[in-house]
Amino acid sequence: MAQAQTSKDEPDSAAGLVLPHIAAMAGYVPGEQPADGAIVKLNTNENPYPPSPAVRAAIEAACENLELYPDPSAREVRACAAELYGVDADGVLVGNGSDELLSILVRSIVAPGAAVAYPSPTYSLYDTLVEIRGARAQRVAWGPDHALPVELEAAPARLIFICNPNAPSGTIVSTDRIEAFARKREDAVVVVDEAYVDFADQNALSLVGRLPNVVVLRTLSKSYSLAGLRVGLALTSPGLAAQLHKVRDSYNVSRIAQAGALAALRDQPTMRAHVEQVRRTRARLRDELETLGFEVAPSHTNFVLARRPEENLAGLATALRERRVLVRYFTALPDALRVTVGTDAAIDAFLDALRDIGFSS
Repeated sequence: MAQAQTSKDEPDSAAGLVLPHIAAMAGYVPGEQPADGAIVKLNTNENPYPPSPAVRAAIEAACENLELYPDPSAREVRACAAELYGVDADGVLVGNGSDELLSILVRSIVAPGAAVAYPSPTYSLYDTLVEIRGARAQRVAWGPDHALPVELEAAPARLIFICNPNAPSGTIVSTDRIEAFARKREDAVVVVDEAYVDFADQNALSLVGRLPNVVVLRTLSKSYSLAGLRVGLALTSPGLAAQLHKVRDSYNVSRIAQAGALAALRDQPTMRAHVEQVRRTRARLRDELETLGFEVAPSHTNFVLARRPEENLAGLATALRERRVLVRYFTALPDALRVTVGTDAAIDAFLDALRDIGFSS
């Protein structure tokens, strides 16, 4: 039987099959993943260096038992993370990337129609997760020099996200300030999203367990070079972790991902060596961009935010793409481009493209 053809000009009839707020939302737009391997890819904050050699061996070994379900709670990964970070293993959750853990937190804590608060601009997935839940996003503008806004202390929300270091600015809030904030907001769960923290000089691990309303999120996508495996960690008090486990999907992290994560966590020297290389390249990239007339805030991540105040840089992003260099442009920050710290060769190609476009010292 021939299938009916649907014209692109006709209304999307599928929209009527889902909840109205889902039909109305745009959805999260991840960074472009081009099929062309010749493109210089500086748009999604991936680590340009390979993961620990032990990861491949661990994954190959895990392939021998693919007919079996994985450990549902990833006990070995939780125990390893607990020892590494000095926290209670009963307070550790493992997720399909820290993005899944963010979703678990929203579903566990936020009722439809309730508020989720966070400084803005920040990681745009927060907006999407709030929309999916049918909740309300309460965005509070960052203070001067990206200080944690005082207004956030009065936000009527039971869930508060603090991306630290922040994306896309690359800036960081001190642990002392976060602790003071979390103590004032004992009525809320304060999530410190530390996806990029291994590239910084401080973290909020000292708050885990000591403040029962604090959750620290980590990901193996950035510093451990495992973006393709999708493994994240939530570190919190055992009591809160027990509640979040109820919402976690069963077998949410594959056998292969657990094996790779365990091998990566056990090889700290490889991760640290790559982090230090990224930090060196980051410093050079910032200096070069400033020489070319950009304003670049000190970054504590594996990317920099390059700005030209009062200019719209959408055209520059397009011009770079025409020269086979991808960076990230955000309509919410029209005067800025976010540039991942790639290899030195990739950064050289990016800088050469800028000079070809007309930027000069």
